[in-house]
Amino acid sequence: MSSQIEEIKARVDIVDLISEYIRLKQAGANNWKALCPFHNEKTPSFMVSKDKQFWHCFGCSEGGDIFTFIQKIEGLEFPEALRLLAQKAGVKLVAENPELSSQRNRLSDAIQSAANFWHKVLLESPSGQKARDYLKKRQVSDKIISDFKIGYAVDSWDNLIKFLKSQKFSDQEIFLAGLSVKKERGFDFYDRFRDRLMFPINDLHGSPIGFSGRTLKIDEQGGKYINTPQTLVYNKSLAVFNLDKAKSEIKKQDLAIIVEGQMDVLASVQAGTENVIATSGTALTLDQLKILKRYTKNLAMAFDTDIAGEGAAKRGIDLALSEEMNVKVIVLPQGKDPDECIKNNPTDWITAVKNAKSIMEYYFDQTFGRLDLSKVEDKKTAAKILLPIIAKIGNRIEQTHWLQKLAETLKVPEKILWESITRPEGKKSADDSKNAPTATKDRNLMLIEQILAIVLKHPTNISYLAANITPDLIIDNELNRLYKRLIIYYTDDIKGNKEIFDLQEFHSKLQEKELAALADKLVLLAEKDFFDFDSETLRDELIKAINFFKRDCYNSQLKEVSEKLKLAEANSQEEQVKELIDRFNEVVAQLNLLD
Repeated sequence: MSSQIEEIKARVDIVDLISEYIRLKQAGANNWKALCPFHNEKTPSFMVSKDKQFWHCFGCSEGGDIFTFIQKIEGLEFPEALRLLAQKAGVKLVAENPELSSQRNRLSDAIQSAANFWHKVLLESPSGQKARDYLKKRQVSDKIISDFKIGYAVDSWDNLIKFLKSQKFSDQEIFLAGLSVKKERGFDFYDRFRDRLMFPINDLHGSPIGFSGRTLKIDEQGGKYINTPQTLVYNKSLAVFNLDKAKSEIKKQDLAIIVEGQMDVLASVQAGTENVIATSGTALTLDQLKILKRYTKNLAMAFDTDIAGEGAAKRGIDLALSEEMNVKVIVLPQGKDPDECIKNNPTDWITAVKNAKSIMEYYFDQTFGRLDLSKVEDKKTAAKILLPIIAKIGNRIEQTHWLQKLAETLKVPEKILWESITRPEGKKSADDSKNAPTATKDRNLMLIEQILAIVLKHPTNISYLAANITPDLIIDNELNRLYKRLIIYYTDDIKGNKEIFDLQEFHSKLQEKELAALADKLVLLAEKDFFDFDSETLRDELIKAINFFKRDCYNSQLKEVSEKLKLAEANSQEEQVKELIDRFNEVVAQLNLLD
């Protein structure tokens, strides 16, 4: 094994590797520097030595070789980092090495096999003719089909499962890879993707980690697109479609063009625009933005929907502004999306990209284009729309610029607008705000609110809630009481039948006004944050929120037990020390179950 590790080190240059993740700037003949990706800083303290093939950050004291870098930035254990770098170096590892037989690697292999299988079906099988005809109609070239390894999942309940089983993958491995669905009754499984055009979603190194499947049925009852659920391999908050192929061009152009769907990406690349990625119809996450910042701080968005609205695009834009990224909007001259625009006239797309306008210019134009500023009500409307957006801009200089522009346009003193941003509406003075409750809620409280909001709005998730959260974890009294009433209603009143859950009836049983008001607030919260989520995506959000919530709870308990343990040890309270150690181990065990 040591010889293989040395061979990998000899073949993979540390500067080239780290350059795939962050922007390095040469600092001398054989050293490079950058802003550290592992802690926030404004002055570069992250150094890479080409001579010695190691890296070190003088700000956070992290450092090491190519393996430690990959482990830290990708969140991998050594076996996975070894496998990834071996693939990059072209080094074949010994197959029977027990370190490489982790579950994550088995799932990765299943996903790779599925991608190969579906691609072969599309290219060679008679049953793939339907998909081939569709791609031809959409003017997708053979080169694009090959480069993106597009596939076709036939309209069958077990076509993929049978193939993967023939490759020695178990039902459980296929299921955990997100490729099958467990039947509601019994222990059988069926293919998750059926009669769908399959787009592999790759990690940054080009290995498939999940899929997005577009239906080819005219009368599809489910979603037009369905994606792989959260798995050990696929984390949707980190994955970005086509980033593996586009990252070099994004760095070169210092710009990432963001579109909504896979077909938009294919058309754009075919038209010669290679720095294009897709969000797959969901909001950009903070994690995705942090990954993109490794390559550029400049984003240009071309979405089907009105990005000035309250949809997924707007949430992503707000996050990007708070991260001090430069956001532009690509205004298409014709066609509802990039794909249609390019098919009409590819030159129009190239011109639209070149003429992309600042997001704030876009917001100002959209807002003032439909208002009459001679009317005081319209002035108030403009301020109400634009001030919350300006408040989200992370860079104070840029924020001041747009606030000044708004003040000039509305012909009001800039000071008044600053006060509107810095002081919550309804506060009479700055002194009053000193005694006001903090606007930033405790993370744990926000998580349990989000969890209950999802379940109240989508009660099919009640049984999962009941199975995964116990009332003793909910510290807030009102939320605890609401949770208990919800479980009682579910288990006693409707006898565990999710299908007949009636929100109005449940509401009427909440005799305390404060609980009824809390339930109303949480339903509103669900509408605000999850109104455009499908049931599968919402379930993923619930699972993630519950895991974060429990982790926070157990970490708090660990901290509390540790403090008590120190005190008991200092006072030589042996019996209490033993009890606290047992309690500490119990909490650790609960935490480990979440990993």
